Amino acid sequence: MTDIDPKSDIEVHAVDEQVIVRVPLAGPVTGEWLRRYQRLARATGVPVQAQARPDRTWLVVSVPAEGNQREVAATMDAARALIAEADAGERGPAAAQAESIVRDWWARRQESAPRRPVSKVEVAHTGIGTEKPWPLVGALAVAIAVPLLLPARFSVGPSWIVPAVVALLLAAIVVADRARDDRRPVAVRVLSLALVVVLVAEAAGVTARLIIDLVEGGPETNSATDLLSVGFGVWLYTILAFASLYWVLDGRGPDARLWTPPEYPDLAFPEQLNPVVTVPGWRPQFFDYLYLGFTNATAFSPTDVMPLARWAKATMTLQAAGSLAILGLVIARAVNILQ
Repeated sequence: MTDIDPKSDIEVHAVDEQVIVRVPLAGPVTGEWLRRYQRLARATGVPVQAQARPDRTWLVVSVPAEGNQREVAATMDAARALIAEADAGERGPAAAQAESIVRDWWARRQESAPRRPVSKVEVAHTGIGTEKPWPLVGALAVAIAVPLLLPARFSVGPSWIVPAVVALLLAAIVVADRARDDRRPVAVRVLSLALVVVLVAEAAGVTARLIIDLVEGGPETNSATDLLSVGFGVWLYTILAFASLYWVLDGRGPDARLWTPPEYPDLAFPEQLNPVVTVPGWRPQFFDYLYLGFTNATAFSPTDVMPLARWAKATMTLQAAGSLAILGLVIARAVNILQ
C-alpha cells in the first residue's frame, strides 16, 4: 500500500508565483503505478507529478503562492487522494473496495484525534490560529468607555480610575507582546490576568450597585429611559468582562492554545467537536469568546459552546445568574415605571 511517508519531512521552495512541495512516499512503487498516477492527475486537473528517484518516490505538488489556506489544503488533499486511486488499479475490485473503507476509517480517526501543536513555520506561512487584534482592541475600547458613561455613583472612586487602569494594562500588554525575549509569554500572561481581574471586579461592582438601586430605589430607577440606558451599559460591561475571562483562561490562554493546544479543551467549540466543519488548525479567537459571552448572557445557559472544565461551568453559571438578575429586574422596573 502506497502512502505518504510520515517519518520523512516534505521539501518546500518557491518558484516564481508558485510554491513547489515535494512529498515523500513510502511503500513499493512500480513504473506502472507512476504512469497510472500521472494519468489520474491529468484527468482530474490536479497540479501534481510523481517522480521516481533511486532512493524514493516523491509527489511534486504545485500550489499558487497567493493561494489561501483552504485552496492549498484542498490541492494537497487531492494529490494524496490520487494515491489510493492509483493503488486501486493494481488490485481486484474487492480489495480496492476494502482498502477504500480502511482509508475512510483512518481519515475519520485522524479528524477526531486531539489537535497537534502548530509549528512556527506553519504559523508564519499560513497564519493558522493567530489572533486578530481588532476585536480585542474594540471590546476593550468599549470597556473603557462604559464606566465613563455610567452615573458617578457606580464607581467607588473617580469614574476615570478603572478606565485608566484598563488602558495602562492594555498598553503594557502591547509593549510586552512586542518584546522578543524568553520572558515575553510570562509577562503577557501576567498582565492579561491582571486586566481580567480589573474587568471582572468592575463588572461585579457595577452589577451589585445596579441591583441595590433597583431594590432600594436609586436615582436612575425613576426614569425608564435612564434605567434602560444604565442597565444596558452594565449588562454590556459584564459581557465584555466575562468574554475576556474566557479568552484568558481557556486552554491556559491564547499563546498556549496556539502553540500547545490541550488534549481536552476547557470550552468545547463546535469546530473542536466536529473538525470537518472548519479549516485544519482552527483555534478559538477573542471574537469567539465574545460570542460565547453574549449568548450565555441572553440564553442564560450554554448554546453551541459546551463548558467541560469545572471552572468554565462555574463561570458560565455566575455570568448567567448575573445577566438574569440584571435583565429581569431592569425590565420589570422599567415596565412598572411606564405603567
